[in-house]
Amino acid sequence: MKKIIRPLIGLIQRSFQQAAQPVPFVGTQPFIISKHRNIMALYDLTPEIGSQHFIASTATVIGDVELASQCVVWYGAVLRGDLNGIRILNRVIIGERSVLHTAASLPNGMPAVLSIGNNVMVQNDCTLYSCTIGENCFIGYRSIILEGAKLEDGAVLAPGTVVPPGRLIPSNQLWAGNPAQYVRDIEDKDLNQLSYVIGNQFAIAREHDYEYLPYNSAYLQKENSPEDSNPELVATLRQYENWEEGQVKL
Repeated sequence: MKKIIRPLIGLIQRSFQQAAQPVPFVGTQPFIISKHRNIMALYDLTPEIGSQHFIASTATVIGDVELASQCVVWYGAVLRGDLNGIRILNRVIIGERSVLHTAASLPNGMPAVLSIGNNVMVQNDCTLYSCTIGENCFIGYRSIILEGAKLEDGAVLAPGTVVPPGRLIPSNQLWAGNPAQYVRDIEDKDLNQLSYVIGNQFAIAREHDYEYLPYNSAYLQKENSPEDSNPELVATLRQYENWEEGQVKL
């Protein structure tokens, strides 16, 4: 019996593996099928995306996620609204490979929704887990904010900061370290610089978005050739050159 069942199981496994492989060629051109979708519904939960946004082709937005207008989600970032919702307001930048996800519930009974206010910069490789981020906040590279933590308006985290569960970061303060500790107060010039960084990131994202059009923007960088600027003059000069070489008979 084993001699019959074992080859049969192997045949079934190979069939499933072959079915999961991408189609290698269509005609003479290589054609690869990707199962990745950067905006994906989960159960009956569908992401709601506002206007003037940019979600990179390799980013992933899943489930109960609300993005307001002028938000940028860079390459490799993941927003996973499966166990709870993610609420993001206007002008928020999510850096490359950052992960935003949620818990089913919090030990203190507070809502486990992950919320981010207006004008927030989340740099690369950050992890945000069922936390609350106020307005005008800056979160440095590879920072981790755990469940129930809250950043008040204008709070800044230095790169590599770890905010423990339930920790409150007061308004207009810079915190750093693992666990996070107070460093100094934030000045007005720091907030002005944050606005500049967010505006610059949005401008760069718009340039990336242009490249997904049927024709990219490379032609905008090309200098006008003489034919483009004055075609009649160029035709006359060429005719004169041909006449000098004896190719044109008057």
